[in-house]
Amino acid sequence: MWPGIGVADNFFNLGKNFALMIQAKWLRSITITAAVGALLIQGCRKENGIDNNNVIRTPYALYFANSEGALFNSNDGVGYKIIFPPDGYVQRSIITSGSNLLFIKRNVHLSTDNGENFNPTDLSVNPASADQSLALDVPGHNRLYLASTRGYGVIFSGDNGRNWETDTAWDYENIPNAPLPTTFAQLKNGDLFSYSIKEQKLYKRTGKTERWRVVVPVNRLPLQYFFLSRMNNALIATDTAGIDGVLYSNDGGVNWNRYAGLPGGVRLKATYAPFDQTLLVGTNGYGIYRLQNGSFVPSNNGIDLNTTVYSITAKSDTYKNEVVKNYVYIGTSTGLYRSEDGGQNWIKMYNNTDIRRVF
Repeated sequence: MWPGIGVADNFFNLGKNFALMIQAKWLRSITITAAVGALLIQGCRKENGIDNNNVIRTPYALYFANSEGALFNSNDGVGYKIIFPPDGYVQRSIITSGSNLLFIKRNVHLSTDNGENFNPTDLSVNPASADQSLALDVPGHNRLYLASTRGYGVIFSGDNGRNWETDTAWDYENIPNAPLPTTFAQLKNGDLFSYSIKEQKLYKRTGKTERWRVVVPVNRLPLQYFFLSRMNNALIATDTAGIDGVLYSNDGGVNWNRYAGLPGGVRLKATYAPFDQTLLVGTNGYGIYRLQNGSFVPSNNGIDLNTTVYSITAKSDTYKNEVVKNYVYIGTSTGLYRSEDGGQNWIKMYNNTDIRRVF
């Protein structure tokens, strides 16, 4: 026993300490209960309809390439990594087929390991073909189609770009000469089209085992360098020189009409319909135009002045609570931009770099 402290004092202090222990335990219980409750409340809170844990069930893969031929990969448009170094040759097309990644410069290069390694798989790419649309993956045919100098000008791969064979299913009686198509597009109904700059003719295939046949137009396309795209079941033809702008056909290429609103004589670089909800056109030096009420209007909010838009693509995130968020990306002379409202407003994601291709 410490000097100067009596027995009564000991009992008093013991009682005091016991009361303090009870009080501390009670306060800790309240604190823990409150913390758990706060976590439960926080775990249930959602922001903008998206679980605030930001758990994405189905992420996207974005690929973009710059003017030096370097290829980048991103899963969110913010962080990115380089998967192919610059070599001085610009990608003409980037495409995925199954789990494989391909890019096309002078030749076709294939990666089967998410961009870790690329190897050439075909050397017959038609040098006159349009850029992004020179190749098209058609899952319904289990084929990847490519504009080629072999045979009649179309080759395909049935194993996602590993091996290629010449497409020999042509209506030879009505197509006596090799047309060498330069661009492809597939409508939502499954009809597949190709267009030949050399022959100035449109060709159609209605199924994997069907032959390519000439489309006989009522009013044919003007004699310009066109590339094909689509919006739902409308076939779109874009004149790269901008003389005839963008034309559309609602009957499989038989009749054609021209959209209004594009600047005259301005070269057109890309045409794409994100999620088949609107149509966007990239121009040389005038940014991007968006189809609104049947006519094109400039849609450059957030884009630097005098920007050239080379390519357009669309991506979406599906969150664990089934919320889907859609994005549109454009590769431009002033960087990589993203829109979250279908191309009405843009945010620069990758700055001051000439991005030529996005996919």
